[in-house]
This record gives sequence, C-alpha cells and structure tokens, in this order.
Amino acid sequence: MTEEASQVKSPKQLRTEIQTLRSSVEGIRDTLLHKVRDAREPAWGIGRDCARTAEALDSILKTQVVPEHYKVAVVGRFKAGKSSFVNELLGARLAGEDTSPETAAVTTFVHGSTVKARIRFVGADAWDGFRKLHAEDPKHIDAHRMKMWLSFDGKARKNAEGQVVETFDLAALERTYVKPGGHVLEITLDKPGEKSAENAFRRRLKEFTSGTRPHHCLVEGIEITSPSLLLEEGVLLVDTPGLDDTERFRVTLTEKAVEEVDAVLFLTQSGVAYGQSEKDFMLTLLRRGTVKQLIFVITQVDKTYEQHLSAAEDNDEDPETLAHRIRREERRIRDEIDATLAELGSDDSPAMRRYREQLGVVGLVFTSARKHRDWKDGKAVEHGIHPEDPGGIERMKAQLLKLLSTESRLAMVAHNIASGSKSALDDLLGVITNRRAALRDIRDGEVAEQRLATFRKDFESARQRFQSAAESDVAILRKNLEDADKRNDHLIEAIGLLADRELGAFESTDVGKHWKTRRSGYWGYMHDLQGKVANKIFPRVQQLLSDMTAHFAVFVEHFEKHLSALSSSSGELAEKLDLGATLPFDLTKTLAGSLEKSLAAANDLIAAEEQRIVSFLDDFVSDEVSDKISAAREKVADIFGKGTTYHQSNEVRAFYSEVRNLLQDALTAHLRERGAAFGRFLVVEADGVPRNALAEVDATLAGAEQDIKAAATAHIGGERESFERECDGTVSAILGVVEACTPLLETPEDPVPQPPDVPEKERAWTSEYGAETEDWFESIQKEATKTRKRLRLNDGDAGWPFEKIFERSLLSGCSRIALIDPYLALPHQVRNLKEFLLVVAEVAKPKEILVVTSATWNEGTGASARIMDEVGTDLFRSFGTSLTIRIDPTIHDRYVVCDHGLLFKLGRGLDIYKPATGLASHRPASRRVRRTDIDVFTVPGFKDGAP
Repeated sequence: MTEEASQVKSPKQLRTEIQTLRSSVEGIRDTLLHKVRDAREPAWGIGRDCARTAEALDSILKTQVVPEHYKVAVVGRFKAGKSSFVNELLGARLAGEDTSPETAAVTTFVHGSTVKARIRFVGADAWDGFRKLHAEDPKHIDAHRMKMWLSFDGKARKNAEGQVVETFDLAALERTYVKPGGHVLEITLDKPGEKSAENAFRRRLKEFTSGTRPHHCLVEGIEITSPSLLLEEGVLLVDTPGLDDTERFRVTLTEKAVEEVDAVLFLTQSGVAYGQSEKDFMLTLLRRGTVKQLIFVITQVDKTYEQHLSAAEDNDEDPETLAHRIRREERRIRDEIDATLAELGSDDSPAMRRYREQLGVVGLVFTSARKHRDWKDGKAVEHGIHPEDPGGIERMKAQLLKLLSTESRLAMVAHNIASGSKSALDDLLGVITNRRAALRDIRDGEVAEQRLATFRKDFESARQRFQSAAESDVAILRKNLEDADKRNDHLIEAIGLLADRELGAFESTDVGKHWKTRRSGYWGYMHDLQGKVANKIFPRVQQLLSDMTAHFAVFVEHFEKHLSALSSSSGELAEKLDLGATLPFDLTKTLAGSLEKSLAAANDLIAAEEQRIVSFLDDFVSDEVSDKISAAREKVADIFGKGTTYHQSNEVRAFYSEVRNLLQDALTAHLRERGAAFGRFLVVEADGVPRNALAEVDATLAGAEQDIKAAATAHIGGERESFERECDGTVSAILGVVEACTPLLETPEDPVPQPPDVPEKERAWTSEYGAETEDWFESIQKEATKTRKRLRLNDGDAGWPFEKIFERSLLSGCSRIALIDPYLALPHQVRNLKEFLLVVAEVAKPKEILVVTSATWNEGTGASARIMDEVGTDLFRSFGTSLTIRIDPTIHDRYVVCDHGLLFKLGRGLDIYKPATGLASHRPASRRVRRTDIDVFTVPGFKDGAP
C-alpha cells in the first residue's frame, strides 16, 4: 500500500463508520424521545427542545440513505488499453485484450466469492420495438442497434488468412437469446488459477462482448463477479465501449453508463493527441458539474518511452529519464485540456476562470499495465514509473479510493449525517447550558423578567431599522436583477450565434451528400445537436448566471453591514442593562451563527441552481419543435425528376433555414425563461436571509424567557438538583454522539506534491518585477520557533478568507513579506496568489513582497507572468509596494515570512481552496477549503497588536 493510500479511509472503512454513526444517532434520538414522554420531566424543562432535536435527527436519518455501491466508469477511445487496465485493477485477466474492439457491451464488475459472468439479453418486447423503429426510421439513434444486427446477415467472420471461421444465423441466435421478459446466461470460471480454464472463460465471454460478432447487439448488459480486493471495497467497476466507436448505439451505452457515477477513469493513450470524442466527453462532464469525479489515466507509458529510447539510440543522443518524459507529457496533456476549453472562448471571464480551475485540479495518473503485470509476476522491471510501483497501478488505486472516500455519494452522505447531527445536538447542548446557567445564576426572576422586557423594548427600534434596511436592499436587488434580465437579451443573442455555428456544420455535411442518400432519408437528423450546442454555449450561460449572482453578492455585503449594526446595538443594550450577569444569552453570537448558516445554505442552493440550469442546456427543444423539424425534413423526399440534386440541395438549405429559426426561437425562449426564473430564485433567497436572522433572534429571546421561568419555578419547587442530574446523563450521551461525528468530518491532509527536478537549461527566468533581494527571510525561518497558534482548516469548511488567516493584528508593522511556494502556476493558484498579494498589501502596506517559486512558473502560455505584471503595477500604484518574483528549483516547503519576526508554515501553500461555485465565486469567505493546518510561529520577543 502506498503512503497516500494509508492516509485516507478506505471506502469499506467509511461505510462501516457511517453505519456505526447511524446507530449512535438512532440511539440518541430514541433517548431524547423517551425524555419527551417521561412524565417526570418538568414543564419548564427541556422536553420541547429534545422533541425538536429528535425530529431533526429523524429527518437526517430518513433523507440520508447510504448507497449500496460506488459506481466507477472506465472510459476511453479504442486502443486506449481499457481492458488491460481493468484487468490490472482487478488483479485478474477477466476482460478481453485483443486488438479488435472487445468491449462492445457495457460490462460491470462486482464483488463475489467466485468468478461468474451473468449476461442479460434484451427482452422480446424491446427487441421487437427496435425492429419496428428501424423499419420506420432507420437513422434514429435507438435504431442503430438493429442496423448493426442486420449488417451481420449473410456475413462471415474470417481469420487473418481470409479463411471463413464462423457464419452467423441471426434467426437462430434470436430464438436462443431473445425471450419474453428477458433472458440471462451464466458463465462460470470453474478452476480459478488454471490457465486453460481462464482462457476458456474469456473465449466464451468474448462471444458476447466482441464487436466482430452479432451477439453483442442482443446484450443488455454483462455483470461479472470477482473476489477482487478493489471490488470488495464496494466498487462497481463499469467497462464501457470506446468513445470513438463508429456505432452510435454503443457510444450511447457509454454515455448512459457514466450517468450518476461516483468516479470516471478517463483513459487516454500516452503520446496520442485528444480526439473530438474525448473533447466532447470532457466538456459534457464539465457542463454537468461532475468533472471533480474525473481522473485522467494515461496508459501505455512503457511504449512511448521505448520509442524515445530507440530514437535516442538512433540519433546517438542521451535519453531523458522516464520521470522527465512523464513531466513533459503532463504539460502536453494540460495544454490540450486548456486548448479544449479555449475553443469555447479565450476571454478571462469569471465563468471561464471557474472552468479552468475545475479542470486544473483534475488528477493525472500515468500507468503501464504491462510493467505492473511483470512486477506482480516477480519479473525484473526496467524504467519503472515509481520505484515501489513500476506500473503506476497501485497509485491509481490509491487515488481512486481517496476520491471515493471524499467526493462520492457515500462521502456526501457521511458528511451530511455527521454535520447535520452535530449541528442539531450542539444546538441542544446550547439550550441545556443556558438553562443550567439560568438555574444557577438567576436569583430574582422578577428583576430578570423586567430587564429582558426592557431589552426587548429598546431592541425593537434597532430591529425595525435592520428590517427596513434589509427590505430596501431586497427591493434594490429585485430591481437590479430585472434590469439585468433585460440586458441579458444581448448576451442571449450572442449565445444563439454560437448555437447557429453548430447547426451550420450539419447543413454543410448534408448539402454535400449524394441525392440518393438524401432521397433515402439519410440526412437531417442532426444527432446530438442539443448536446453539441450545450457544450458550446455553457460557459456563456454560466457567465450570465454568474453576473446575476454577483448582484446577490452585493446584497450580502450590505446585509452583513446591517447585521453588524444590529449586533452592536444588541451588545450595547445588553451591557447597559447588565444582562450578562443574569441572563445566559448572547444575541451577537446568535446573529453571527445565523449569518454563517444562512450564507452557507444560500451558497449551496445558488450553486446547485446554477448547475441545474447549465446541466440541462441540452434539453431546450420541445416535442412540438421536434415534430416541425421532422415534417420539414420529409419534404425533400418528394422531389423527383430532372434537376433532383439541385432541387434537393435548395430544399435542404430551406429546411435548415426553417430549422435555424425554430431552434433560435426555442433556445432564446429557454434561456430567457431560465434567466428570469433564476432572478426570482435569488430574490426569494435574499428575502429569506434577514427573515432567518430575526427568527433566530426571536428564538433566542424566547429561550431566555423560558430560562427565567425555569429558574423561578425550580427554586420554588425544589427541582433544580433533580434536573441537574438528568442533564448530566443527557449531556454525556449527546457528547458521545458528537464525538462519534468528528471522524467523519475530518479528512487527512492531501499529500502535497513535490516540484520535479528540472534540467538546468529550463531554469532560466528573469524577474521583471523588481531587483533580487538578499535572503533575509532565511534567518527568520531559523529563529521563529515560538508557537503562536495553529489554524486547522477542515475539509469543506467555509469562512477562511485570506483576511482571516493573515490578520491585520499580526502583519501590522512589517515592511517586507516573503512567500515561498513551489506551486503557483496553475490558473487557480495564480488566482490565489493574486488575492493573497492584494490582501497582505492592503493589510500591512509593506515596502516589498518577494515571491519565491519553482520552475513550474515558466510552464504554460505565460499568462502567469502577464497577470503578475498587472498586479505588480497595481500594488506599486495603490500601496507603494514593489513585487519581486524569483525562481528557485530547490524549494519544497511553503511559508509566509514577515521581517518583524513572524512566520506562517503553510501545509498546502496558498492552494487551500476548492473550486468556487455560486456565491463563493464572488465572496471569498464563502469558499470551501481543503483540509490543512497552518502553524504560526514568532521569534522571541515578538510583539503585535493582537489582544
């Protein structure tokens, strides 16, 4: 097991922890319900609060259902080595590895004690439906299965010498395998480990998976059980047909197979450029918001390196190391990924930056199935990818298991159960703490009631000012969104032009077809037009939505100021009435908590709504429009006689002209409707934020009233001691469950990659931002040994903007700041660097900022240098701060050092944020972080302005 694998929970372990936590939550729910029904519970007790908490816990348990499996799809082009890769993942040669397409049916591998294949065939009704559809509309995508089947009629399979080795009797095959209600054929590996038995198993299975036989057309799906350790983790591994398969129905099978998966292993062959099918697939994942579940797997690294060694020998040159070749290929692949997105637009809009960031953090893994197989067989392996893992397969497994433990449906359920239960139980603990404090501290209930009544009365005016300001801001937001909706017409028109280009490509193809082809109806079907249009326009649509969300972010900024004023008024009143001495409540804390909850919920809802709109861009054509397109296409088949080609071509052009108008109208109406609905959605969310805050205030004040009544009643009835004993038991039980939630809310810190060794010839870089300075920060790195504090950032937390980490009280007084971070070149890293520089410059106003990074800075298109040039100019103009960028290929650690004796040790450098969506794209405090620790050290005698 690799070091990375040992640091993360296995999927199986995570599932066990979830089941254990569910049992604990069920237990505390039942305990609280028992307390509610207990006749001895005093009326002033916590029975109602326990009932509310039990109801919340029950809702969590009912809505958070634990998935039975992780679904992992293996996708790639023909000859990408999918089957060999799958076999190495499973530790058994179950998938065929011939050079012809051997994965013509979707095959799912699931854990079982024996190796057994269950082949499910299409039922008789469905098969008759395919036949009927093919007769009526042979070009329909769902009729392609029947078209492929009929292509084998009278066709014989020949060997390499041209000899007939097999003929196909389609009618007999139908009688054998097509049954009413479906049919299942089982193939069992009788003698595992025996080579002849394994070969026989694969040969039999190949009959139904190979694209060279008609049998695969009858197959609905194949399930193979295996005692693989990977599958034992609960993984369902789905092997799919190639993305570039010439048969559309098999491509459709692949597209359906990757729906609602927990991970996609996207295989691409080493040294081979991306094809259009791969680009389309990648863009579809990006549009649907599932790219975070993607791992790029580069296969057959051994073959390309052997070619390099051979070429070097032929040219009498020294070969590069495999590690350096891999580094080159990684840059090539990253460039191809960037180029794929650049085809949609080269602008630097927030939407494009968002998608670049999402693609920038996708993992790349280099593998060689052959080297892994040789290594497992105990053979000597030259030029291994990693010393402890020559074929890279073990690291691939580790990365997959990590993704499943952090980004899968099961990981989401685990987090939701743990965070929801902890939040509900923490609220109940707060109620119990306040109730016990009231019983202990309130001696005169009448005085306490009078002070609370006075507070309510005086607080009402501040409440009214807050409510009025919030309502005014909601009205402004509504007006701004309505105005934006009108301005969106221009953007929607531009989006329509992009869609028109996709339609133009179909028109050019159909005009060039032979008249007989058009007469037969083999034209005008525009396969996957909506998907192609959606993949072309989605960044523009996302930008439209993002611009509207920006208005919501402005509302939030104003709301925070109003809430801060309300909180200050609350604190001043409480201090004036000396409430702290008698009443255990804190409206300032209540309002801060309400803001955090409301904005976290708003961010999730806005991000989900933005994603929902973008995901369903491929569904803008209604049935009515489809019928009109079909009617227009039928016209061309009625043209006979002389000049057929000319008349048909004119009719085709007229058809596309009509279709163009229909689609433009459909797309425009769809986008306008979605845009307007999104604006209304944002207003509703904005209207709810202040309402939620005031509801929290009312609940807190109502709780204070109940605390006062409890104190008075308990003193009169002498029930305080009994209540305290009951609370001790309840609190102990609650704390046990809260503690059980903690492991599921913590994730191990990601292993931080180390910068590669870079040849001397690639290390040259000249700073354009300032003269090189002495390494003054090195002495502070050595002397700053006194621990000031540790910041622990838990995975998925929000509320960690750079302003909070590099706070003013600590940085105040420094004149020079140095950032040492080897990884600052990717788009999201450059964004973080830019934000960091602006924050620390504004907070500390230093004379100099030095950035020391690795040679990765030189990679790419040079955009990093251009952006930093602009930032450097801005820093000097706004704060008088000079910026210097220095390349040092030897650095590995990550620090921020201030010349007045302060050092931040950054576990992940500045790369602490997950890709931002929704409100987080406009509000740094809403961005979610990755798990990491930040340690703050000082030199002896350090002084700052911190309290």
